[in-house]
Amino acid sequence: MRQKILKSFCTLIFSLLFIPTWAQQQDTLTIKKTTTQEQTEPLLETLKEKPVPVFCGIAITADLSGLGMKLFSADFAQMEASLRLNFKEKYFPAFELGYGECNYISEETNKRYSTKAPYLRIGMDYNFTKKRNGNRLYAGVRYGLSRYNYNMYDEGFNDPVWDNPTPFRLENEPATAHWAEALFGLETKLWSFLRVGWTLRYKLLLKHTEEKHGNPWYIPGFGKYASSTCFGGTFNIIFNI
Repeated sequence: MRQKILKSFCTLIFSLLFIPTWAQQQDTLTIKKTTTQEQTEPLLETLKEKPVPVFCGIAITADLSGLGMKLFSADFAQMEASLRLNFKEKYFPAFELGYGECNYISEETNKRYSTKAPYLRIGMDYNFTKKRNGNRLYAGVRYGLSRYNYNMYDEGFNDPVWDNPTPFRLENEPATAHWAEALFGLETKLWSFLRVGWTLRYKLLLKHTEEKHGNPWYIPGFGKYASSTCFGGTFNIIFNI
């Protein structure tokens, strides 16, 4: 009888000592788990990539290379600005408007050529980089159009009938040019809404008004008309809106 009472008493003492300790450990584990979840959930939310909106803004671009050509008295110069839309940081429809001028005198033949006219281009760029609002590596296409008048003067032109040197003048000759461009570009963010970049362009003349007395030396927006293809480029300063 005494042994049963002693055994029951020991069991009660053991239970009173062990149960509070076990309960305290469970409370500690629950607190740690809750704290860890509270700390982890905001971090996971931060790490999750936010969805890119369909329309991300507008950019206005100015080409500084044309201004440099103008200041350093090149044979021709073209100054242009563009408006570019941003869809999902991937697709960039572009509208480019410029003004080209040329006053060229050949050192070999003393022929003179001049023109001044606006031009326009429309097209699309595609951004290959994945990071939003970071550096952009892109390619694009353009369609270009220019309607202009040009002047040509040659004081050593040989008359085909009399075979005598006769000055030749061609004034305000109308012409229209259509061309396509394939471009490769890179741009980087400088500060907030300000970016800089450049493009390299391959141009292909699609159609041009032919003049039997002589083709123009320069086409506004296309460039030097030595053949049906040429290369060009821009150095851009970009303002995001």
